[in-house]
Amino acid sequence: MRILNIMKEAYILNLKRSFSNRMELFTKLFGYPARLFMIYFLWISILDNKAFSGVEKSYVLGYYTVSLFLIQMYPFIRKSREIREKIFSGEIVNYLSRNIPFGVVNLMEYASTVTVYFLFVAPIAYILLGLVTRVFPDFLTLILFLILAFLGSILRFLIWYVIGLISFYTHENIGIITFYLTLENILSGALLPLNLFPQQFQTIFGLLPFRLMLYTPVNFLFDRATFLDFFNVLFLQLFWLIVVFGISEFVWKNGLKRFTAFGI
Repeated sequence: MRILNIMKEAYILNLKRSFSNRMELFTKLFGYPARLFMIYFLWISILDNKAFSGVEKSYVLGYYTVSLFLIQMYPFIRKSREIREKIFSGEIVNYLSRNIPFGVVNLMEYASTVTVYFLFVAPIAYILLGLVTRVFPDFLTLILFLILAFLGSILRFLIWYVIGLISFYTHENIGIITFYLTLENILSGALLPLNLFPQQFQTIFGLLPFRLMLYTPVNFLFDRATFLDFFNVLFLQLFWLIVVFGISEFVWKNGLKRFTAFGI
């Protein structure tokens, strides 16, 4: 019951902060379409020059409309750095001394930020998707997509959370952040739709969790997926969520053993 109260209070507090931050709201509203139009122009030029044969322009533009919407959902890198600062500044002691679950508070901050993002940016993404690709997903498909997109985003959050916690073991995590960001951009489909890679690479990608964060949920809108496809993806997402959550608990508990109020 106490955990639920902490979750509720943390969520409401961060929700109020998100709404009061007008500059960030402005950035979310106009930053998304601004970046998206640059991607549109780049890919239209690439496809007009037939750099990728057999690829439909509507699919590529639709893919980036949805994927960029999901990518900008939350400042994952900033969160990882904030966790590092809280560890090294000793601020994390405030959570420990008051018996406040550090992971839960961060998760609620994530949830409140995503809530505001969805309220303001999701309508823009839906309209652009329809205008650019003439794709207007039916209600059921949209709900199933949102479930997969949400779980994929939670998986992404947990991995970045673990990267932040690695600061228990190292003085600086910027190198890890840079390396992992490059890896994630390629393997999740943020840089390029995974079905544009050679089949051998796609087989390897299928064994890793990264595609479940972005590529697989996005493609669910365009692949005429069945309920069986949905539950297959759902099972894999839940499996990897359990795995990464277990890793986060291990890193957290062992990190605390190394921790002092003055740093590591």
